[in-house]
Amino acid sequence: MDERRFKVGELARATGLSVRALHHYDELGLLVPSERTGGGHRLYGEDDVRRLYRIVALRSLGLSLEEVRAALEAEGPDVRVTLRRHLERLDEEIAERRRLRRRVARILGALGDGGAPVTEFIETIERMTMTERYYTPEQLEQLERRRQELGEEGMAKAQQEWAGLIAAVRAEQEAGTDPGHPRVQELARRWRALIERFTGGDPGIRASLQRMYEEQGPERASRGMVDPELMAYIGRAQAALDAE
Repeated sequence: MDERRFKVGELARATGLSVRALHHYDELGLLVPSERTGGGHRLYGEDDVRRLYRIVALRSLGLSLEEVRAALEAEGPDVRVTLRRHLERLDEEIAERRRLRRRVARILGALGDGGAPVTEFIETIERMTMTERYYTPEQLEQLERRRQELGEEGMAKAQQEWAGLIAAVRAEQEAGTDPGHPRVQELARRWRALIERFTGGDPGIRASLQRMYEEQGPERASRGMVDPELMAYIGRAQAALDAE
């Protein structure tokens, strides 16, 4: 059976990555396509796709591109090594959800037996929530009103906007684009606009949001959507925006 091959645009569309990111991986030597057409266009084979999975999976584990390179060199060509690492992370996330489930079930059982220590509720709340520690009751009420105004459709659209924006910023970061480049500056403006939409322009809510990111770190505060490297990159872009 003939091996399937992808042109760079086809692979980008199929995986959700940008063509620019794939070009950047090629330039760095992380993912050099196994073939080229007579006209010099990149062609990616099945082994290339497996390697791309390894790059994306390792990045999702928080590794920088240089760390990804080192991991690929150390692990060799066997994709099973990365798959095991990926599974370990997923298992950790599943285990955390199971621990939370056991805690909730234990509290429910204790209530049936006559009561549960308040510390059980306190620890469970700490596991379940984070934002409530950083926003005042008035701010939480204001945020809830905004959520109700947007409705489920509006909230879903906002989440899609954030996901798309984060992906676009990450592509520029991985491509090595200077934070002061006009294209990145436009992304920084969109980033600020979405934050303003979330906060409603309220300086108190904005300050609470910033404190949560500073104290908890961007990865935990964003529930895994933004890593420290990406936050530093968009921070430099916003600093360049302010300097205009």
